[in-house]
Amino acid sequence: MAKSYLFFDIECANMFDGVGKMCSFGYVLTDEEFNILDSDDVVMNPETEFDWYLFSPKNKCPLAYSKDYFRSKPSFPAFYKPIKNLMEAPGRKIIGFGSAGDLGFVVSACERYGLPDINFSVYDIATIVNQAKNDKKGLVDWCAAYNVDVSKLTAHKSSDDAMMTMLLAKAFCAEQNLTMEEVLEQNKGIKLSVEKYLEQREYKLYVDDLTKKINELYGKKSRAPLTHRLKGEYAFGFKVKSEIDEAFRLANLVYKHGGMLMKNLKKSGTVIMKDDSLDEVISGMKKRGLSVLTISEFDELVRME
Repeated sequence: MAKSYLFFDIECANMFDGVGKMCSFGYVLTDEEFNILDSDDVVMNPETEFDWYLFSPKNKCPLAYSKDYFRSKPSFPAFYKPIKNLMEAPGRKIIGFGSAGDLGFVVSACERYGLPDINFSVYDIATIVNQAKNDKKGLVDWCAAYNVDVSKLTAHKSSDDAMMTMLLAKAFCAEQNLTMEEVLEQNKGIKLSVEKYLEQREYKLYVDDLTKKINELYGKKSRAPLTHRLKGEYAFGFKVKSEIDEAFRLANLVYKHGGMLMKNLKKSGTVIMKDDSLDEVISGMKKRGLSVLTISEFDELVRME
């Protein structure tokens, strides 16, 4: 089976409510030698308002087409099958720049119109190059760093951004003396599938929900606590905050046992820290006049008869 590589980019009319509404899908399809087999800019009506900033004089990279041009085109369902066939073709590897966002835009478009998911996986050439060069740049800047001529290409025109992505990948492969397939094989750990994206999105919603519930407890004291064992103000150490399930459990215990959870402590109060916290970190807290309880000590205090 002949290998083919699809480089793609998506533009959206807005990102309101954290959901991108696709207005163009640009792609460049190549063979293993980076010979271009097909390329197009699929422009569509996003059926929503455009973020005002996209057409603002202050925006250095406006969208490539006018609002009226976008509005004159069919919406995503008209292009669903061709895009699905393009992305699900056997033996096809898909590559983007900052591609996690673009993958999400495809998922969102299918969900908006009640269409089955387009099942594909994508590699992010931005992550690959950033890691290899121990640096972080945008697409145009990386192209400049590799002396890729983009003078005839327009940033934020999806097909041109897809072309820049392909040219950057080609230049990187030449520098590394590797084929595109070898580069992707070395970086298979960063491949993101629709299934994995949906799992990550679900977990993010879960984290956001628990974070909101914790935030609601800050500065709040129960009027009818189970006990008064935790009088005073409490805050979490940094590592505790990073473990959302544990933080939520501890926050509820502080509230239920008569304490008050605070985002920060100034001159007094108790910091709840992980059991493996460094002695010097604990000493630093105590020098500030704060008390310290490890999670084990905190749980023991709560369980006291």
